[in-house]
Amino acid sequence: MQVKRFVATDMRRALELVRQELGSDAIILSSRRVREGVEILTSAAQTNVPAAPPEVPLEPAGEATEASTAGVFAGVGGDKAALSARQIHDEIALASRQRTARQQAVESADEFLGSNQVINAGIARRDTSREETPASARPQSAAERYGLLEQSPAVSVNAANDRDEIGQLHEEIAQMRELLEEQLSRLGATPSGPNSAQVSGLTRRFERMGFSADICQPLMQAPFKSRVMGKAWPEAMARLAKAVPVVEQDLTANGGVFALVGPTGAGKTTTIAKLAARYVLEHGADKVALVTTDTHRLAGHDQLRSLAAILQVPVRVVDDNNSLSSVLRSLRRCDLVLIDTPGMRHGAPELKHQMAQLAAIGKVNSLLVLPANSQMQMLQASRHAYSAAGLTGCILTKLDETSSLGEALSCAIGSDLPIAYTTDGQDIPADIAPARGHQMVAKALQLAQQNQQSVQARG
Repeated sequence: MQVKRFVATDMRRALELVRQELGSDAIILSSRRVREGVEILTSAAQTNVPAAPPEVPLEPAGEATEASTAGVFAGVGGDKAALSARQIHDEIALASRQRTARQQAVESADEFLGSNQVINAGIARRDTSREETPASARPQSAAERYGLLEQSPAVSVNAANDRDEIGQLHEEIAQMRELLEEQLSRLGATPSGPNSAQVSGLTRRFERMGFSADICQPLMQAPFKSRVMGKAWPEAMARLAKAVPVVEQDLTANGGVFALVGPTGAGKTTTIAKLAARYVLEHGADKVALVTTDTHRLAGHDQLRSLAAILQVPVRVVDDNNSLSSVLRSLRRCDLVLIDTPGMRHGAPELKHQMAQLAAIGKVNSLLVLPANSQMQMLQASRHAYSAAGLTGCILTKLDETSSLGEALSCAIGSDLPIAYTTDGQDIPADIAPARGHQMVAKALQLAQQNQQSVQARG
């Protein structure tokens, strides 16, 4: 037997060399992996079996097999023994070739598996962020179809997909954070620190509600319990509601003298009608009196006289012959006295004189009536112009006619002027209620959402 050694880069090339050199009947003795690739030791099949005499006919295959087997184990010699030896050698050669074929298939599968694992590992190292193709969408190799290729666990594929999704999510959050901080920097309020993204998002929501940046900054100083926006937002709303100054009690429920001041068209006379009607329904008409100082407009006090006639309450007019002090003394038996004042231009001498007159009478509580549908600059100007009266609080009117409540609330918070009442309609006495911080903040949020929906509908 002659043994030959073949070395090639892979098993397929080595088998081709063996087939070219020794033919398809070569016997593979062993194979192994070496530094150069694959090493195969082979031998050529050589049989020195004597040929059968020509005069001896061959028997059928089945009879020959039985005779050869019997002859070998019985020790029979001669021509039949030679024929049986040849048949046995043929069967042994056939079995050897079958074993060799099976061994080659296994080694080829091993080689294919090893090369694919190396390639897969290299691809994973080069591009770990590439999304993997589902097994059902890519063509299967022959090794996969016959179960020869080891599959990667599904857990590793899912873990890689999860890492990709988390990475994309972090990238989107970072982009949103940069956008918000850029917008806030234009407003001169750039937050910094570990929670700057959360502060930026909450501040942006408050600004959509109409609140100024000066009002939002103090609300963001203390850290929130949660860094999740959905959980921090209710806490921020609660802080805002707590920051809104309100009169804790129904201010006119127990009587007193109240003067309503404010710009023209703010709703002073209508608010007086609501307060007077409420008190009449609870305590009777003999406990309420109305006073007007509006002598500058033609028939300025006619509306108040008509209201007094309906409620059957007395009404007094302050003029050159009747001072405010004398009129109040004449109404000292009434539990509730409501004073209506005219609206004047900011900075007018008559306005300053009238506010000083109200401030000089200690028992008069002045309430500033602010229309919620006014701009922030107008609200602040009114707050400054009427502050000479010694304001006790304010009343926010026309909530039903405004598209944003944040400006009026910002004015009240910034000036620390408590809100006593809010009105949201013309019905007397229904459309008036004592102010509550959480209700006004909820109303501001509702208006902001309605505005956003209107913008989306138009877009």
